[in-house]
Amino acid sequence: MRNRFDYLAKQIGQEALSPSGTTVAHDEIHPETQYADLRHEPDLARQAERDRIGLLGRLAAAPCVIEAYSEAPDAEEFRACLSKHLASWHGRARKTRSDSRKRREQGQAPAAFVDSFLWIIAAGAPTMLLTELELKAAPGWPAGVYLFGGEVLRVGLVVASELPRDTTTLLVRLVAAGPLLAQAVKELAALPESAHERAVAEPVLLAFQHMLGQKPSQTPDEQEFIVAMQSSWKDARTEGRTEGRTEGRTEGRTEAKADAVLTVLRVRGITMSDAARERILAQKDLSCLERWHERPRDLSRGVSGPSWFGPRWPCSTDKFRQAACAPREVEASG
Repeated sequence: MRNRFDYLAKQIGQEALSPSGTTVAHDEIHPETQYADLRHEPDLARQAERDRIGLLGRLAAAPCVIEAYSEAPDAEEFRACLSKHLASWHGRARKTRSDSRKRREQGQAPAAFVDSFLWIIAAGAPTMLLTELELKAAPGWPAGVYLFGGEVLRVGLVVASELPRDTTTLLVRLVAAGPLLAQAVKELAALPESAHERAVAEPVLLAFQHMLGQKPSQTPDEQEFIVAMQSSWKDARTEGRTEGRTEGRTEGRTEAKADAVLTVLRVRGITMSDAARERILAQKDLSCLERWHERPRDLSRGVSGPSWFGPRWPCSTDKFRQAACAPREVEASG
């Protein structure tokens, strides 16, 4: 493991990609023992799962090896990635040839082979690699994505610090980690709880935070991550509790006001059907309930009319909602 962020990249990548195909973290590559951060074999029938994870799903559209760096990789690290990529590619090709022979012996069509791809995800821009390899921005891809070697080598470099800061790139920026992680955590915490990105990354981030907390000392990037986690999730929990209290108070006020309206009608001797009573109790427009309660005389006259307790009362259309909150207009209109 190159560093702690290497663990984080593998866990988030595996969690995000597993629903769309076979994904192996720390995958052993022969002939000599090497390990890829992530190796992904996409299931073509699960494209919808890849679409849910934005840019990371697009990177994984073909069989690939993914290597993540929390800093800018140097030339030696790039060559090591390339070595893993070629070894994995050759291994897949050998397996496909073997499977094809077995299928032909059984009278079946040979197995299809799709060339592998290498994606290097880096938190920082590897200036020397970009210059020496003359990497150019890939057309049709977001800013920060570079391709190298054409169909001969099939290598892509993703400079996470150059990616657009939106939800589609969020998981890739979390995988890159390093100095980008604290900001990405804040963006993740700001998403709705139902967001798929949160379901993928939040458990991994919380486990990673706990793991770093057990260390006797942390790097500056690790410390920044811990602070971001503590503040972001605290703010999210506080906001959730505030929204819950606000909704609870509003609901309590509407229920109390509906009961008050029923009391007014009962005191005035107005007979109501069960359906009418249920519709009053179901009314959630507090201003409408308050108007009914404040104008009991008009309400008393209005509820005697069939339009109030007919099938459409209270009605969801603006016309009848206005009528329900304005008994005089209903009465005047006949």
